[in-house]
Amino acid sequence: MPWLDLLGNDIHYTDSGRGRPVVLLHGHASAAACWEPIIQDLERDFRVLAYDTYDHGWSSNSPRQGPLVDRAAELEHFIGSLGLEDPVIVGQSMGGMTTLRWAVRHPGSAAALVVCGMGWPLVVPPPGQAGQPEKFEVFSSLDQDERIWLGVGNSFTEQWIADNPKDFARYLRVRSTATAIEAARYPRSLEQSQGEFLSADPRDVEAFQQGLESVTSPLVVLIGEEERPRIRRGAEHVAATVPGARLLVVGDAGHNAYFQRQDILVDAVRSTVSTTRGRRRG
Repeated sequence: MPWLDLLGNDIHYTDSGRGRPVVLLHGHASAAACWEPIIQDLERDFRVLAYDTYDHGWSSNSPRQGPLVDRAAELEHFIGSLGLEDPVIVGQSMGGMTTLRWAVRHPGSAAALVVCGMGWPLVVPPPGQAGQPEKFEVFSSLDQDERIWLGVGNSFTEQWIADNPKDFARYLRVRSTATAIEAARYPRSLEQSQGEFLSADPRDVEAFQQGLESVTSPLVVLIGEEERPRIRRGAEHVAATVPGARLLVVGDAGHNAYFQRQDILVDAVRSTVSTTRGRRRG
């Protein structure tokens, strides 16, 4: 069971397969273990790594009070500590935010980027578009019946839950580690850890917009057909902003489209990397 000290936090990760590294970043109140079935598919062609960001999974908790580590910096140190070259970065929800933030800092350093269930901006309308900011909501909390696992809000479609009750129950359980429950009982500031995305300051909006326009790594933005409107708008904006980016809308899927249709996600990773290899050879 490998561990790393990243910026003062004790971080748990998994590492399997061989080949080009693929780094998987989970969402808020989730865990690296939620990637397990996807890892089993990808590790046939790639070296696949997934880690629990702090306050999640088997990694350590941050202090209940005080500043939080920048998750994009955490990813940067994870890649550097393991000497990963030309990685493929795949992020879900909060992990998708981290992927975009890292990409803005390293515009051409990834072999490919796949952002699932996330976009930018979330609070302010995209530049040049009218509209009022939407309230930022955290959809993960302790189960309403006070059971020991964490709920997932409306991240899955009702039909998928009905058709896959065992997978749904497993998904809830693997997220619900002692670390995650501590963070749910004593919430840290999500805004503080992701402030670059939630700021309505026009200077921040302009800087990040310019940063997205500079990204040269191939990017796929994957969202469910039933994604929350604020996220879908942000995803569409990112796909329209990053040069050559592709928007992939998954039918009959919600926020967790990456898990509902794992086959589509895995194919997106493989096809994007294959296109990159062909372009570099040419």
